Amino acid sequence: MAVLVLTDSWMIQTVYTNRYGKNSLFNMVIMFIKMGLLLFIANMMGPDWQQYFHYLCWAVGTLTFTLFLQYLVEFFRKSTDNVERESIKGFLWITGLGSLGVYLAALLPIYVGVSVLFASILLTFIMPIILLSKDKHYQVNLPHLIERISLLVIITFGEMIMELANFFTIENFSIYSVLYFIIMLSLFLFYFGQFDHAIDEKSNQKGLFLIYSHYPIFIGLMMMTVSMGFLQNPEANRLFATSFSYIGFGLFQVAVLVNGPYNKHYLRYSKSYYCVQATLYLAALILF
Repeated sequence: MAVLVLTDSWMIQTVYTNRYGKNSLFNMVIMFIKMGLLLFIANMMGPDWQQYFHYLCWAVGTLTFTLFLQYLVEFFRKSTDNVERESIKGFLWITGLGSLGVYLAALLPIYVGVSVLFASILLTFIMPIILLSKDKHYQVNLPHLIERISLLVIITFGEMIMELANFFTIENFSIYSVLYFIIMLSLFLFYFGQFDHAIDEKSNQKGLFLIYSHYPIFIGLMMMTVSMGFLQNPEANRLFATSFSYIGFGLFQVAVLVNGPYNKHYLRYSKSYYCVQATLYLAALILF
């Protein structure tokens, strides 16, 4: 839930910044409000989130509502033409219904509100696929979109490095520390080789596939980071920790590779390359 809420908010904000972002006073004030809300939300998303449920709903609802306000201001701007207004209507529906649903969850008992909250989050996750795929006029600045999404990936890699640092102490350092570092470095190079060099930034894609394929990338990196913490705990189940890491690695690898068809024509992966990658992954699972 936390990944969907925060990543979804980041993605919708990224699309807004990509298409309409300006360093105006209004946008700066909205940004500062969001920073405060995110700090508030981050401290409530934990094992005891149930006792903060209603506060969490108000905060998440307001976070989505700030996006609604940004699109609403852009909709009524004099410089916005009718074609752009039609495109903005989709985002007004997405953010408006999303914030309304989360606010409704805040007013209900937790045993009912949880279902409403999940439904609202899923709604804001699915609606862009339905609305924007039908919008013929929807376009993005692809290089900027890739840059913004990659920034969140860098932050996620940063969390992995923080967890990896625990293996580089006098007490814990071993050959496994070096191997974990090589794995992290390989993932980083694999990702940025694809999205910083191979992908065709001049293509006419709407960016929807790029955005949604990054959800398993984020989840996969987080799973691998969490598994590193498990491996340091002598009481943790090693089989579970390793399996959790393998699943995360698989999600990450598949999500990066499926963007291959959008590469520059001379850098597109062949079928044999996909087969080799799948074979190596399955072989590692079998040997494990």
